[in-house]
Amino acid sequence: MYRVINNVGIESIISIVPKKKVKLDKNRSNEQLLRVSRVIGVEESYKSENTTTVELFEQAAKVIIKKNSINKKNIKFLICVTQTPDHLMPSCANIIHQKLKLKEECVAFDINLGCSGYVYGLYVIMSLINNSNKNSKGLLLVGDTISKTVNKNDESNSLLFGDAVAATLIENKKNKKNIFILGSGSQGFDKLMLKNSGFNKKKILMKPEFFMDGKEVFSFAINKVPKLINEIIRRSKIKNINYYILHQANKMMLNKILDMSKVKENKRLFSIKNFGNTSSASIPVTISKNLNNKKDKKMSLLAGFGAGFSYAACITDFTKTKILKIIKK
Repeated sequence: MYRVINNVGIESIISIVPKKKVKLDKNRSNEQLLRVSRVIGVEESYKSENTTTVELFEQAAKVIIKKNSINKKNIKFLICVTQTPDHLMPSCANIIHQKLKLKEECVAFDINLGCSGYVYGLYVIMSLINNSNKNSKGLLLVGDTISKTVNKNDESNSLLFGDAVAATLIENKKNKKNIFILGSGSQGFDKLMLKNSGFNKKKILMKPEFFMDGKEVFSFAINKVPKLINEIIRRSKIKNINYYILHQANKMMLNKILDMSKVKENKRLFSIKNFGNTSSASIPVTISKNLNNKKDKKMSLLAGFGAGFSYAACITDFTKTKILKIIKK
C-alpha cells in the first residue's frame, strides 16, 4: 500500500536503553562467536534483566513530555508497538495511559509488530492525527525486552539482540510530507517467531523462546528490501535522500541491501555495533545515535522488515525535529 500523509510531522524522538551493558570479550570468546560478531557487526548491547517493557515505556514517555514542555491534555493518541508486553491483557498503552494520567478521551492501544513496527506505528498515528483537530498530539512508544526470550545457550542470538525502547512525539505541522509503503509477505510467518508464547491447541503456552531461521530471513530481506527502497523513491519522485535508516538486523545484511540499492556509504546510518538488534526500537535508536548533534538532519528514508514477514518504508523530513540523546535507565 502506498500513501502520502501531509501536514503531520515528528516533533521529537527519545531512545532509552537499560543500564546493564553486555560487551563482547574478544580475549575470552571462542573463534566462532568472534566470527559471528564480525558478520553481524555487534560488539555490545544492553539487557533489561528485571526491567519490563512498560517500565521503559513509562520512562521514555515522561522524558519526552518534560523535554518538550507538552500539555498532556493535548495528547489524543497513545500507541505502543511491542511483542514483549508486560501482560497479554491489559495492553501496554492502557497501563501507560493511566500512569501518565492522560485524559480519558485519549485513544490508547497496542500494535503487535516487531522490526517493521516503528514505520507501521508512524503510519497509524500520523493517519489518526491527520484526521483530528489541529491541536492533537500523538505519542508513539516502540520497543522490546526481547533478550529475555533468547535461550542463554544461544550465543549468537544472545550477542545479536539488545533491549531498548523509544518515544516519538507527532503533531500537526504545515508543509510536512510523509510517504509510506507498507505490506506483508505471502509466506514466512513461521521463520521468525516467539515459540510457546500464546494460546495454542487447547494449551496455554507461556514460556516464550526466540526462534529465527536466519537463512530464510536473510533471503527475504535482500530480495524484498532493495525493491522496497527503489519503489518508494520512484513513486515519491524524491531523489535527494540525506540518510538511509534501516532496521538494524545485522551489519552484513544491511550493507548488502544498501549496496544493492546503490546507497553511498556517507548516507548509511548504523547503531548495531553499540546496541545490537533492538527490534522495533532499532530505527529510532539509530536516529538518536547519529542525528542528535547534526544540523543537516533533513530528508530520511526509513525501512523496517521482519517477523511476519512484514515490511514498511517511509520518507520523512527531520528538519527541526528535536532528537534527544540516548538515555540509560
